[in-house]
Amino acid sequence: MQKPELVAMMTELLQSLVDQASLEEGGQNPGVRVAADSPLIGDQAVVTSMNLVSFIADVESTLAEQHDLSLTLVSEKALSRKNSPFRTIDTLADYVMELTLEPVAS
Repeated sequence: MQKPELVAMMTELLQSLVDQASLEEGGQNPGVRVAADSPLIGDQAVVTSMNLVSFIADVESTLAEQHDLSLTLVSEKALSRKNSPFRTIDTLADYVMELTLEPVAS
């Protein structure tokens, strides 16, 4: 899998989640458009922390189902980094690509 394909998949998943959350909130955030540089954490995040958890689970399951990749994105390694891989879709895609290049432990 190439990074642009990964970013597109994640953008689509997050857009769907943002649209669903907006509907559930009575359309309070209509028209929020998700992009590769959309913040996932912090004051400007396009999702709540609970929706971020759902998004990460969706990414993991989609990678497993469509690409036969079994990855755990939330780990001590990810959370202990100086720069969080969860800042934006783009940084998360970089992290996923990094994980796919690591040798599998036997």
